[in-house]
Amino acid sequence: MGMHARLLLAGMALALGLALPVAQATEAGVTDTEVLIGQPSPLTGPLADLAPDILNATKAYFDGVNDKGGVHGRKLRMLVIDDGYVVDNTVKVVKHMLDKEPVFALMNMTGTSNVAAVLPLLEKANPPLPLIAPFTGADLMRVPPINHVFNIRASYGDEAEKIVQHLTTLGTQRIAVLWSNNGFGKDGLAGVEKALEKRGMKVYANAPIEQNASDTDKAVAALHDSRPEVIVMITAGAPTVSFIKAYNKVRKGMQFYTLSVMGNQATLRALGKDGVGVVVTTVVPFPWDVTHPLAREYRAAMQKSGFTNLSFLGFESYINAKVLVEGLRLAGKDLSRKRFVDAMTSMKRLDMGGFSVGFSKESRQGSRYVGLTIVSPGEKFTK
Repeated sequence: MGMHARLLLAGMALALGLALPVAQATEAGVTDTEVLIGQPSPLTGPLADLAPDILNATKAYFDGVNDKGGVHGRKLRMLVIDDGYVVDNTVKVVKHMLDKEPVFALMNMTGTSNVAAVLPLLEKANPPLPLIAPFTGADLMRVPPINHVFNIRASYGDEAEKIVQHLTTLGTQRIAVLWSNNGFGKDGLAGVEKALEKRGMKVYANAPIEQNASDTDKAVAALHDSRPEVIVMITAGAPTVSFIKAYNKVRKGMQFYTLSVMGNQATLRALGKDGVGVVVTTVVPFPWDVTHPLAREYRAAMQKSGFTNLSFLGFESYINAKVLVEGLRLAGKDLSRKRFVDAMTSMKRLDMGGFSVGFSKESRQGSRYVGLTIVSPGEKFTK
């Protein structure tokens, strides 16, 4: 075939939208110019207010990387599909990301039960689909370590230990627990029980609450009648807001402690004045700290991308994106899931400027950092 004929054939193929054979990587979600990262996300449902913080911060970091040419010449693209925080929907979304729009890896998945439901799917993929930084502190993702799952945030056990350590130092005895009636709540409750047991104590009282907060009044009555000194809340989204507001109507002055999933502005806005005094655990440093190098970087990146919603959750998502990109960089130009997993495993200590993450063959727990912050008037967090 002559040169003219080959050019004509190429032109016809393009006109008809046909794909000509091109040299590109064979790994799912990877081409010569792009890496596709999947993010099942609760764009609707009880955790919908959390999604913008997660997605905007991830995009801000990816934007900065892409503006500099990407990683080894490949731009990063997010595939975000709503799962409504419904386990069955999460499974459908992940199947889609495996079969219909294959992604290279998943990141920032939300929900203990949701992540647990898709672990078999990730394992069955060939090679297994990497999962980076799921938003769950459950031990299911940590003990024993899963080769292709890399946790960055501290575990619920770590957060519970921090709260119990603080409360027992203050001499608090009657510690009650409100827990979401799902995998997240049960895991968090177990963490509080374990931390108290270490100190020869038991949970004073506990009550479950549905994720849609439909049984708020029942939960309020159960804990109010037991007269606890503090209530530790293993909840996220709607139940947190609904319970605190309802409890404050029947008894003023209760001290509430919540896990890090409350660390976003949407929850503070929803709580309003009822949020003042609530103590929140944090799994990343204070995002508004003017002296913290990584916090300054996060704020600058968000501003450059036009986002104003700063939060602990957003800062965590920014860190997650940064760790994933470092794994891609270490994996090299010849990118594959196996090379990526090996690269992440070799990341013994990544110092990002005041916050470090590290993995090993024996551990897929990147950080154990836990701090405490308190909600102050004006819907703000204070150190």
